[in-house]
Formats: sequence, structure tokens, C-alpha cells
Amino acid sequence: MNPRFMLLASLLASLGLSTLATVSHAETWPSKPIRFVVPFTAGGAADILGRIVGQQLSIKYGQPVLVDNRPGASGHVGAETVAKSAPDGYTIVLGTTGVHAAYSMYPKLNYDPSKALQVVSIIGEFPNLLVVNPSVPANNMREFLALAKAKPGELFFGSAGNGSSTHLSAELLKQVAGINMKHVPYRGSSAAMNDLMGGQIQLMVENLPAVLPMVQSGRVRALAITSKTRSDVMPSIPTVAESGVPEYQFTAWFTVAVPVGTPPAIAKKLNADIDAIVHSPELAAKWKELGVNPIGGSLEADTAFIASEKKKFTALIQEARLTADD
Repeated sequence: MNPRFMLLASLLASLGLSTLATVSHAETWPSKPIRFVVPFTAGGAADILGRIVGQQLSIKYGQPVLVDNRPGASGHVGAETVAKSAPDGYTIVLGTTGVHAAYSMYPKLNYDPSKALQVVSIIGEFPNLLVVNPSVPANNMREFLALAKAKPGELFFGSAGNGSSTHLSAELLKQVAGINMKHVPYRGSSAAMNDLMGGQIQLMVENLPAVLPMVQSGRVRALAITSKTRSDVMPSIPTVAESGVPEYQFTAWFTVAVPVGTPPAIAKKLNADIDAIVHSPELAAKWKELGVNPIGGSLEADTAFIASEKKKFTALIQEARLTADD
């Protein structure tokens, strides 16, 4: 037999076996617990969404989905762990704006999120809420803007960390409104919120689901919401745009991602299953209660969305000269 033909036949056979093995693996997946890394502290918006989706996946798959909180570097500590895990579908991560779109703030990362992680679903988005300590002499957004302009550099805002949505939303406000505030990054939103309630910092632009209980209890005062329109959860709170900064709009979004190299069949299954979860009638009331707009969608739509957001936030980071080396 012709040696070239034999070599070609061998290569085709190997490819066929490899394809069959991949298909077989995808058909039996998951056959053991899934580790769901949430790269932020417990109690924040990311943790809330991660646990809701994780619980629903566990029910759907009949396997435990174990939430593993691994905070640090605005999500990159946990995201890097997943990026370097085996691409077999058994380790997934809850991604954020900071992980997928604003990582240029971290010039010393040991991985490239755009090359090491594949987004398989965008769970949803929600606005942030600008909240202040009750001692701050501003009862609405216009009064706050006047205060910030009268005291440049004297107001301190906390965030879940450099590059987090709670950081970027405030940086965007600084840029668009022409105000100067000082950033204090924390290792997670809960630590920042504790200092806000204690008066160590004056404000936060925090994710709506996480801050709602503090607003409702009166421990912080809500001045404005960052979305284009008011939220059904807090209809009395005006938007930043209608409060003197018409060009401003911001929403935080969250994804589920897997290591690049994960079998396409598993990625597609996760995409379809999470889409079904976020749009399920059973969760509609919960999303409304939290102020979450469920997204889901196809893998192609996810990829296009992430590319667009990366372009937007890279421009903001460059213009504001934002950097973080921690």
C-alpha cells in the first residue's frame, strides 16, 4: 500500500477517534460535581447571581455545583485559577466586566482573559446605585454634584476592587460629570459597604442587588441609579442621566465562562441550559426583586457583546489613565 495513503488513513482514523472521544465525553457530562468559582467575596452581587445559577444547574444536571469564592484583583485571582484548569467542563467561573473587558488595568496578569477564557453565557445585567453615607449633606444627585464640585478630591468612593463594575461606574461618572473623587479599592464590596456605613468613605456606586437591603434599612441613602431608565425595584430613585448628567449610563453584567479548549459540545450545552435557566418563569420574580435583566443568548451574540464592551472600557481606562498592579 502507498505509504502516503497509509499515513493519511492513520491520521483520519486518529481524528475520528478523537472526535468520537470528545462527543462521548460531552454526552456523559456532567458525571461528577462541578466547581463554580465566584471570584469575589460572599454576599456581593456576583455571589448572589452565582449561587442562584449554580443551584439551578445542580437541579438540572443532578450533580452538585459547588460555589468556590476566590476573591482578589477584581476577580482575576479566581478567573486565572479557572483559566489554568483542565478544559473539561468541570471548572467554570462567574465572569464580570473587570475580568472580560477591563483587564488592561492589570499589566502584570499571568494570563490573558481573552485567550484563556471562553464566555458561554451572559447571565444578566443590572444597574448600579449611587449611595452615600447619611451624614453626607446631599439629598439628591444634583446636590451631590454641587458638593463634589465644591470639594474636589475630598470625597472618597469605595469599590469591590480596581476594575470592578463598582469602580468603573464611578470612574465613568467622574469623567462625564467633570468631578474629582478619590478611589478606595477594597477586597470585595462587603468590606467597602461596611466602611461606607461606618463613615470612613462617603459613597459607593454599588450593584443594585447587593445594596438594596442597606437602602431599605436606611443605613445608606440612594441618590440615583445608573441605568438608562428607572428601575421597577426603586421607581422613586431617578437616573443619573435625568439628574444633571444626561450622557451617563452604566450597567454591570455577569457571565459564565470556561477554560479555552473546553469541548464545543459542552460549551453549547452550558450556553443552552443557562439561557433556559435565566429565562425560566420560576426565576422571573427573583430577577425582578433583584433588579436583574436576564440576557442569555447565543455563543455568537456573547462573543460580539464582550468584544464591544472590551473596546469601550479599554478606551475609558486609557483616557482616565487607570492602572492597578495588585
